[in-house]
Amino acid sequence: RYNMKHMKRYCLTLLVAIVTLATNAQQWEIDCSDIDGYLNWKAGIINENGEAVIIGECGPDANHYFPIVMRVTEDGEYDYRIFDTIGSNVRLTHVVQQENGNYFATAVVQPDDLGVGENVVFLVLDSELNIVSMKSYEQPEMVLGLRGGRLMLDDDGTVVFSCAYWYQSTYGQRTRPCFYRFDMNADTLSCSYVTGTSPDGYDCYQLLQKPDDDGFVVLGARLNNKCSLLIYDYDFNYVDGFILSPAFRQSFELAYSDHWISDNKLLIMGQMWPYEEYSKWNIGMAEVGLDGTFHRWDRVYHKQDTAIQSSPHCMAYVNDTTIYGGSWFYKVLGGESHASVCLYDTDMELLGRKEFIEPEYGDKSDCSFVLPMMDGSCLADISTYYLNSGYKNSKLIKMRREDFNPIPCSVSEVPIEQLRATAFPNPTSGRLNIDLSEIPLDENDVRIRIFNSNGLICLDKIINGMGNLLTVDVSSLPDGAYSFQIVKGNKNIISDKFIKE
Repeated sequence: RYNMKHMKRYCLTLLVAIVTLATNAQQWEIDCSDIDGYLNWKAGIINENGEAVIIGECGPDANHYFPIVMRVTEDGEYDYRIFDTIGSNVRLTHVVQQENGNYFATAVVQPDDLGVGENVVFLVLDSELNIVSMKSYEQPEMVLGLRGGRLMLDDDGTVVFSCAYWYQSTYGQRTRPCFYRFDMNADTLSCSYVTGTSPDGYDCYQLLQKPDDDGFVVLGARLNNKCSLLIYDYDFNYVDGFILSPAFRQSFELAYSDHWISDNKLLIMGQMWPYEEYSKWNIGMAEVGLDGTFHRWDRVYHKQDTAIQSSPHCMAYVNDTTIYGGSWFYKVLGGESHASVCLYDTDMELLGRKEFIEPEYGDKSDCSFVLPMMDGSCLADISTYYLNSGYKNSKLIKMRREDFNPIPCSVSEVPIEQLRATAFPNPTSGRLNIDLSEIPLDENDVRIRIFNSNGLICLDKIINGMGNLLTVDVSSLPDGAYSFQIVKGNKNIISDKFIKE
């Protein structure tokens, strides 16, 4: 364990950086370039006062860094501490707030490219971000290394931690679950290195407490090398699990959740395989029961000929009509990529999006996490990279519903005599109107799907509203020939073609 007298040294800088992006002063952007060198935010929470507490790493470069913790108010004022005396290359991975107001954070020491490190470290910080307690746990002899994991605050005030431990098998290096339970001072109450019934190939994207009884849920852990949902009891005994595959040839590659629909159902969001395109990914949502049943699911964000990926902290649930989701998209793996934040509702509809493609966000950018603010807005981390220099930094951006570009797909009443064709104008450069006068829209299972000339889906949305004219914004589609279908349930009602120019 570290000598506590060396923990008192820290770097404290109090800054006020509010950049107004709109006339409403509630929205702002923090440019973190004042933190010189390499900066990588990993995760964050909203505390009981409505402030964001964000953890990450910073230093001279990506190979030499120290833990950093930042606190951001709803108005954009912030302060941070760099803990450069507790050892170099200590990577913070998750944080929770305890019942006494202190923060409990976990880190891995000297991680490699896969995030596998020598030891795990647990920090307890007070409300002013001072270190109260710090414990270091060395890996057991049977373990090759530990990968930084996730924390969960249990109802009894204890903190549960889960990570993957690596070991050598006859089939090479494998991973299995490791669980700890701590008191508020980071002293171990119990520990379990699972070697039996739990999956081989374990990972942990999120820990959730079951709302109806003792135990918890792990999202992201892998069964048969596929993203799964696993259930454990209070004592870390494996209870059940299933692969997150809602349909044939459809599966989640990453899953996250901020919302229990009921005591036994979750609304999850994550990265999933698209329809018949195995070199690309899309963002999907699903209503999942703890018995493995998929009650509903949908692909909610996709772009033509583009891969879209999400982070392990991609979902920020605010209320039934406000879910913010963070992701990034690219056409070529390893090439330019751009962060995006989208607005959804619990009906799994994409309501709006904002894509960060401007040069100020770098040649490569992603959204490491998105947090739900108490006033209904969100705080997103847009990590920026520059391919030529290898430089990485971050911008923290607060956004409201009104800041997202709307995605219209509305139905309205138009006199029948004005409807001259199935789809008009054709060709079109912006909006496409489709005659729905013969289709009853009194149910919620009517969809529109638009396909490009290669048969790939460019748009797939539920049609909302009453009327006889559907208006779709196709301005973002590349010029070319397209076809569309109006589908009710599993039945194709209308099919036609149009030209985008």
